[in-house]
Amino acid sequence: MAPQLDTELAGLAMNEPYEYVIVGAGPAGLQMAYFLQKEGRRYVVYEAQPRAATFFEKLPRNKRLLSLNKKYNFFEEAEFNLRHDWNSLLSDDGEMKFTSYSDELYPNSGDLAQYLNDFAEKFQLNICYNTKVTKVSKPAECFLLTARTDGGVETNCSARCVLMATGAMEENVPESIEGLELASTYGQYDMNKEQYKNKMVLVVGGGNSAFETANYLSDTAAIVHVAFNKRIQFAWNTHAVGDLRAVNNNIIEMYHLKSLHSTIGSKVHKIVKNEQGKFVVTFKDLNTHWDVPGWLLFDMEYDQVITCMGWKYVRPEMFDDTIKIETVRDGRYPKLSNCWETDTENLFYIGTTMASIDKQSASGFIHGFRYNIRTLFNLLEQRFFNKPFPHFVMGCKNLQAIADKVIERSTVADSIYQMNGFLCDVMTIDDKSCIRYFTDLPVKHVMEIPEFRAAQHVFIIYLAYGFDKFGETAKPVDNVHAPDFSSNRCGSFMHPHIEYHSYGEYVDQTELMESLIVRYDDWSNAKFPQWTSATNENYVKYFVNDKMGWTKEVFNLTPLPEEVIGQVFVPLNEEERSRLPPLWEKSECKPSQELLSKTQQPQKIRNLRPTEEEVLNSSSSQASASSQVCSAPSSPTLPLQTKRLGTHLDITSQVTTRQ
Repeated sequence: MAPQLDTELAGLAMNEPYEYVIVGAGPAGLQMAYFLQKEGRRYVVYEAQPRAATFFEKLPRNKRLLSLNKKYNFFEEAEFNLRHDWNSLLSDDGEMKFTSYSDELYPNSGDLAQYLNDFAEKFQLNICYNTKVTKVSKPAECFLLTARTDGGVETNCSARCVLMATGAMEENVPESIEGLELASTYGQYDMNKEQYKNKMVLVVGGGNSAFETANYLSDTAAIVHVAFNKRIQFAWNTHAVGDLRAVNNNIIEMYHLKSLHSTIGSKVHKIVKNEQGKFVVTFKDLNTHWDVPGWLLFDMEYDQVITCMGWKYVRPEMFDDTIKIETVRDGRYPKLSNCWETDTENLFYIGTTMASIDKQSASGFIHGFRYNIRTLFNLLEQRFFNKPFPHFVMGCKNLQAIADKVIERSTVADSIYQMNGFLCDVMTIDDKSCIRYFTDLPVKHVMEIPEFRAAQHVFIIYLAYGFDKFGETAKPVDNVHAPDFSSNRCGSFMHPHIEYHSYGEYVDQTELMESLIVRYDDWSNAKFPQWTSATNENYVKYFVNDKMGWTKEVFNLTPLPEEVIGQVFVPLNEEERSRLPPLWEKSECKPSQELLSKTQQPQKIRNLRPTEEEVLNSSSSQASASSQVCSAPSSPTLPLQTKRLGTHLDITSQVTTRQ
């Protein structure tokens, strides 16, 4: 367990001026503290709890992390293996890895809590436990923080820079849903399954916590509904690790395999309790597919309602009027710049809150924000101490050195792999054709840095997916075939992109070929002989030389030589080509599709009853009955009518609207 600073001594410590104050000793606070301590900076971490990372002692409720702990990856490079270790913090100690704490692919959260406390103790990080920061202000150039120990001692300290590593601060319970406060929350609901036996349960939310809860109760509850008011974002489609993961989506599978559990794509409008203590939930369902689009309101009755609607990552009340904190995303996140700074200079948020500006990558998880924090540390070293940002000097007019570095980073680098499309490498070439190669900068921040904005030749290198090129109807999970080797522009899985900027303006870009394991070294080329390493090198050389004009050499950009194509590629014959499916939309790249069946099933003729004419002819006989159900302003006639019968729905021949 990490050493605790005596609470009486903590008050004395806090009277010292610091260069940095970190609020919170979760994984983000510990990671930043490690870099500051290694550099010898004057800092302190304030933690309200008696030990680090207590969040993971309680959450997730099922104790199973969504962060992969993939220990065996065939390759020996430490950087490469961090691509698949989602829980370790960065350090120079090769033994201080989470992989030695668990063999589980989805490990127990308690193991992570233990690892993080051991990390704090191993590096003797300067943490004041049992000390809660209650107010932050900035009366002048420095910040003033007020904190209270668990012994009731209140004291102040000053700092040049404040780093908020507070993580998830409270559960999100939107006030816009009337009666939602009557429900239990994800962090508080009773996990005794006996209480849910043969009961109806509603889980409100469409993310991992909601489906984790529904899965947990699915073997005991009679019916579990998961309600959400927007389309579910599946991680395998979005490639965002915070979206719904496959390990949590059993309820969706059970729904489609005809169990009683199901999902409801309707907005929870109102919750009340009836005399029997049941929850009566009014749903508001958007029906754009009806002949006359509109909202359908209906009631359902439940024994239990549990709300799982995420977290709030900011408490504006912690700050006084001298500090500006704007919020975004329905007040859940602080507004941050492209380098994680608030509107108040030198006040930053680190950790999972860094996802405020990143929905495409892994900023909300340890395996993402550990790199963001290292990048922010280097930016702060530059800001406060004029230290140059880490970079390599690579000589002048050296196309081979450039190609080697791009291939090396694309093959083993963990940072730009985990933070795909968000962190990048930057290569500048000066007027003497001399090369500098910078690593791990935020893509959107690069051209905000004067040095890069003023440069004539800037190359930005990052890893990104290419699924967006295949059209909106193409599903990423269907891209299971080899990419088109006739072009380097149609890779779907993650692969290197290189952009060229001049004087702050985007000019051009190229891409390398796709790799099944995102490696581009000789081993990978030997095991997966779909392309040659020389081709990818030549793509880099050709693109840079096209901008710089260093040589008249002709670079071979043919991925597969003709003699190889003749051995490994067989064109479709005429009969097979006749079974190519039609393309439903035009797109930059053609999606991979399966051939149509040789024997087509005859299309069934559907005789639908009642017909539209029969519905219209019956409308007059139903008009009087409709008026007795509910009154409404005049509206277009719809094909169906909904009547309330207790908490059930009776579908009759014509719908009236409800206010």
